[in-house]
Amino acid sequence: MAHHAQHRWTLDAHEVGMLWEAAFHVNESHVVMAKVRQQTSGVKTTRDLPVARLTSPSSSTAGFFQNPPKLRNQFFEDAALQRAFSLFLPNDVKSSISNDLSTFGTTVLEQKVLVWTADAEAHPPRLEAWDIWGQRQDRLVTSEGWRNLEALGISEGIVAIAYENRYNEYSRLYQFLKYHIWTGSCAYVTCPSAMTDGAAKLLSRHTVVDTSLSPDKEVFRAAYDRLISRDPSKAWTSGQWMTERVGGSDVRNTETLATYARGSKSKVTKTDADGAPLGPWLINGFKWFSSATDANMAILLAKTPDGGISAFYAPTQRIVSGKLEAEDSSLVTTKLNGITIQRLKSKLGTRPLPTAELSLTNTRAYMLGNPGQGVKEISTILNITRIHNAVTACGLWGRGLAISRAFARVRSVRGRALMDLQPHVRTMAKEHVEYRAYTLMTFFVVALLGVSEQASPKSCQHSQKTGSSAAHLVPSGPAVVLLLRVLTPVLKALTAKAAIAGLAECMESLGGVGYLDSSSPLDIGTIIARLYRDANVLSIWEGTTDVMADDTIRVLKGKEGQDVMAALGQWVDTIVDKWGIAKSFASEACCDNVSQLWRRWTTEVRGKDAEELLVRGRTVMEDLGWLVSAILLVEDADADDVSSAVALRWVSKKGDVKRKGQLTWTEEVGLDRKIVFGESDMAVAKL
Repeated sequence: MAHHAQHRWTLDAHEVGMLWEAAFHVNESHVVMAKVRQQTSGVKTTRDLPVARLTSPSSSTAGFFQNPPKLRNQFFEDAALQRAFSLFLPNDVKSSISNDLSTFGTTVLEQKVLVWTADAEAHPPRLEAWDIWGQRQDRLVTSEGWRNLEALGISEGIVAIAYENRYNEYSRLYQFLKYHIWTGSCAYVTCPSAMTDGAAKLLSRHTVVDTSLSPDKEVFRAAYDRLISRDPSKAWTSGQWMTERVGGSDVRNTETLATYARGSKSKVTKTDADGAPLGPWLINGFKWFSSATDANMAILLAKTPDGGISAFYAPTQRIVSGKLEAEDSSLVTTKLNGITIQRLKSKLGTRPLPTAELSLTNTRAYMLGNPGQGVKEISTILNITRIHNAVTACGLWGRGLAISRAFARVRSVRGRALMDLQPHVRTMAKEHVEYRAYTLMTFFVVALLGVSEQASPKSCQHSQKTGSSAAHLVPSGPAVVLLLRVLTPVLKALTAKAAIAGLAECMESLGGVGYLDSSSPLDIGTIIARLYRDANVLSIWEGTTDVMADDTIRVLKGKEGQDVMAALGQWVDTIVDKWGIAKSFASEACCDNVSQLWRRWTTEVRGKDAEELLVRGRTVMEDLGWLVSAILLVEDADADDVSSAVALRWVSKKGDVKRKGQLTWTEEVGLDRKIVFGESDMAVAKL
């Protein structure tokens, strides 16, 4: 036991630990320094330990209180987002959209928006299946916060920007840069945004691209116009109903059936909630997962009598009495279009988002495309929603890192700010390197999407305007579509897994408070647990990691596999060959690593059959993702010393890089701080 003698304590090891623990958690105003003799195992050492001279004990209202972290405008503070903005956009587009992005960066952190976010989290959707008279009504009730967030996203053009096409091939980059900023505050209203975007893309193929006139086309055009509207009172959202009890990604055994109601004499109204005639197909079946249950329409899969799987468009509401032309809209009564909501799903995350089991009974619908081509039609949506998935992953991860940085600025440990503790910052730096790599890859794929949408696959061109240092990174011609096809599943899988792991690290960086949950408007903006819960769906929705690996191998070894490999090879060789000429520090250091991995990867893919590659599918996919990210980081390395350091650290994951002299550990620590906090927070490190 400790005893007092001549102002010295003799302590055992346990008591020393307890003293340290107590001393570091007292109010700094009550701390003085004193010489303390530590005696353990017969060895005596002297340390300066903070010893508390308390005038009063702490209580629930007195003592130390941690200042909460304060988030900054993500458009300016997120270095990875800024690099994507600078790398992929020409000067005139950057100048035109920067004000909107910076303003939106402020908007998403405003108290009004966070109150909506908190309300959406605190009041998840509920189902009122029956009225008080015992009649079925299936009334889905969502929170006011959810509805306001959805309206804000619509009015800000989260979907519309891509279809307004003001910036041609750069419109998608503008859309998803804004989407990235939105993700951390939006309570997952981006899920219906993703499906709405995918549905708009699909309907555009049947209306904008195919201009032939037919009654179906007029219905599709009216729905398309609503999907891309910025007016919340007019805009529609879309659901996507594929998953059944028998399977999700594998739709071959779909049990939902579609029959053509030829010459139907049904007395049921033939008008949807928009006043358009209902479709001639009757859909009957059961959908096991249907997110965005509050959507105005849905794209779904069903089997026709010949056994083929086809795609269908169905409005979710139909008019049962009254007319839209009536002056009093309250006289118009609508009901679900043959849809019964069996129950809402209880989920780990995305709690504000209504996800339900649906029973379809004579749901009226239109067929999209040719019979039996449902999987081909729905793939148009999947390619869009998988990119949304990737941007969501980076957006959630980016917000988590922002919270981690903000906390490190205000939290002190052992008398020093967390941002001055080298081990802590080293861990954060590792996460920021990973985040920047996947953020650049994400926006590279977005850039490919933007170019692919401007012309036919054989003539995809982009303007190569001045001011974009990445103009040479985005190819033209058929290679655009081929690269987009193979990289989309790779991107979707890798960003999802990285974001989940990254957010777990962010949560840990806050200690115990990182594990806490809250739906208070005062806390919601800095709750990493919420972001982590929501991120976990990203590796499942639109295909699990193994499904993405399978898709990647099928592309590489499928009928277009040789063309895809040629496109990848041309892209890699064109860029990497220039590194030897440019002789920048990063390109010289990284050239051998990238070239060697590329040769090994192509040898493996070309030399093994599809069945063997499927066993190694994840590794094949991960290596391709690393390679693309490495090339993008090295291409961006000349921007500043931080970008160069990030590129070198990413490439060194696959082996040592050639350096012109070894950095000292203090120089490495300085780079850690720059990678995490940038130049603005670079006070002199306390080494």
